[in-house]
Amino acid sequence: MKKHIATLTALALCCLLNFPTAGFAKAPSLIINNKVVQSDVPPQISNGRVLVPLRVISESMGASVTWNGKSKQIYISANQKMLKLQLNNKIAYVGSQALTLDAPPQLIKDRTFVPLRFIGESLDSEVTWDGQNSRVVISQTKHDSYLPKPADQPKQFNNPRTLSDISYREVDNQTIIDLKVKAGSNKIMKLSNPDRLVIDLADTTKATGDSLNINTNLVAAVRIGQFNDTTTRVVLDLKNFVTYEAKQSGDNLTITLKEGVNEQPAPQPATNDNSIYANKTINPYSNIVVVDAGHGGQDVGAIGVSGRYEKDINLNIALKLKAALEAKGFQVVMTRDHDTFVSLPGIVEIANNANPFAFVSIHANKAGSAQATGVETYTFYGTDRTLANLVENSIVARTKQTNRGVKEAGFYVIKYTKVPAVLVETGFISNPAEENFLFDDNNQTTIANAIADAVAQFKVSLRK
Repeated sequence: MKKHIATLTALALCCLLNFPTAGFAKAPSLIINNKVVQSDVPPQISNGRVLVPLRVISESMGASVTWNGKSKQIYISANQKMLKLQLNNKIAYVGSQALTLDAPPQLIKDRTFVPLRFIGESLDSEVTWDGQNSRVVISQTKHDSYLPKPADQPKQFNNPRTLSDISYREVDNQTIIDLKVKAGSNKIMKLSNPDRLVIDLADTTKATGDSLNINTNLVAAVRIGQFNDTTTRVVLDLKNFVTYEAKQSGDNLTITLKEGVNEQPAPQPATNDNSIYANKTINPYSNIVVVDAGHGGQDVGAIGVSGRYEKDINLNIALKLKAALEAKGFQVVMTRDHDTFVSLPGIVEIANNANPFAFVSIHANKAGSAQATGVETYTFYGTDRTLANLVENSIVARTKQTNRGVKEAGFYVIKYTKVPAVLVETGFISNPAEENFLFDDNNQTTIANAIADAVAQFKVSLRK
């Protein structure tokens, strides 16, 4: 069957940065991981933005880039993350998280251009501008695998089942994964950020390689690992939203994937000017705060190093924040108060219908490096940072966590909410110590009280 996905060898993927361009006499240079990057198409300036070619992303940053000619979609895979962009469309995805770009990918002289800051930061790289030397500097973070690392000495497992082989087929736009394993207990999970299908085979020992060479219209990679003494884990890195069916026949477990519908659709803005979303409505006489516990239900969010779920941290802190705010006399509207899934448009609808004076979304962070730690608070591009600064400083003052600062991003829930909105990343569950910190009940209470104090200070500021 003819594949619709082909490696982008003929296109050039270029990237846009909001760096100052006044005084440029020549194209700026590009430094990635302390090395000067040479390219047949050097970085250029276009409409006040710095551009770099695809080969920089694929060769210098170690990313896998593929192109779907039928849908005009671009897939960039690296560091256990999948980015999806589409020509002439400002909506992009990191896993299933919809974000809005300053400028859409576009063809210019047969070359494809996309935003570098979005790609760099989405792949956990630090992107900075060295104005004195006229250069863009990108520093990548080393990443650990989502799967367990193999032990120095092979370990013997005494399990009744063995995963002895894994293969795939493509039939009528479906991707079919065949696992050679006897019938038994299996747990299948759809995870986001990035999009994955995880198959946990209970009472099973891995007797295959660590990966399957695959590149279909739905699956970018298959990884296999011995998750613990009794569980073999198979991870499918997904390119598109999928539905799946699992069927056991004899000693073969078949996973059939079909292209599905995005459960978190991101509507197109009525205008290409993002500035309209930077104008938030100030409601100084409202006494309502909307609290959003990120993820939920089948969307577990990030997974910590111990296997615990981000959604649980978010809900616990959000419920404690509700109690703390109500103790201060505020009325609180929750987007969810139990383990259920609410779509991004659904969250925004709840927030906007409540007519609050503030919106707070609670999340926990994850990075490829186990050393990453600290709190960061996000606002939408160009919006007032008063609430974000108060929240960030209040949490850090109480918990003594690393202050990663206030940042801007195009997260759906802080863009489309009409009132001042923040998204709080309370810490990294990819860091063993901070994961334990975030799951501690007392620490969750401390974080919630800190946010409540900040919201109360923000309310006072609105009446001045």
